[in-house]
Amino acid sequence: MTPFDMSLVQSGARLRRSPYFEAEQRYGPKGYTVYNHMLFPIRYDDLEAEYRHLLEHVTLWDVAVERCLEISGPDGFAFAQLLTPRDLSACAVGQAKYVLVCAPDGGVLNDPVLTRMDENRFWLALASSDVLLYAKGLAANAGMDVELREVDAAPLQIQGPKSKGVVRDLFGDAVLELKYYFFTETEVAGIPVVVTRTGWTSEVGYEIYLLDPSRGVELWELIMDAGRPYEIRATGPSDIRRIEGGILNWGADMTYENNPFELGLDRLVDPRANLHGRPVEALLPRRWEGDDALATDELAPM
Repeated sequence: MTPFDMSLVQSGARLRRSPYFEAEQRYGPKGYTVYNHMLFPIRYDDLEAEYRHLLEHVTLWDVAVERCLEISGPDGFAFAQLLTPRDLSACAVGQAKYVLVCAPDGGVLNDPVLTRMDENRFWLALASSDVLLYAKGLAANAGMDVELREVDAAPLQIQGPKSKGVVRDLFGDAVLELKYYFFTETEVAGIPVVVTRTGWTSEVGYEIYLLDPSRGVELWELIMDAGRPYEIRATGPSDIRRIEGGILNWGADMTYENNPFELGLDRLVDPRANLHGRPVEALLPRRWEGDDALATDELAPM
């Protein structure tokens, strides 16, 4: 059977390209998918070879498809809390948390990493579902003073045991002081970025959010240049490693038909939380063993 010719797939404005698309063509991507209405490189080599490289060296992923929903305004905190059953009062400015965005019936609509950029400003790095549209509908009836938009921030992931050397050479020794699930706003060669101590691997890793999309090619090559002494390689995200690490993938391991309890994600649910006015205890009945039973951050991701 003749393989399907992917060049026949129509591309246009509805399928956006990341700021790194031009640069990554130099490294031979071997496949793309569509994620959040964007083209997403899935591999550059055999999947097992990429997995081995991640475990032994350092890898660079284009994950600009993780579009960031920004919540801001005087009621930014209250609205962010309305989206998730996780208690956000424990999230400091400068910190990130793994959260679930849940519908009124408890179904999981998305499982983003939330970063608290300011007291009332949050970013949610989204999996492939239209949460911005859901949030706009919710805001229309919430009676809150809040602004919602897709912020033009394009993340890359630098993952693997040698990732610390790469980011140190790019940003200096201070970046190594970042705690797990914290971030800093900085720049490299005059390019504004946010650097987070996060990743999708359970390996040592960082994410770099580009804030000037016109400089995507430049940032990509700066990282590749800094990474050459550490054997950096462009790869796709490693499903093998994230499964080993117990990291779930929205749309594959869960959808809006699943609630947090079915997924074993009780720790992300505050038993005192309300989902759009409906108490969690009444909506998802279970035997609570005390608030502390669901308040741990000991498991990754945070």
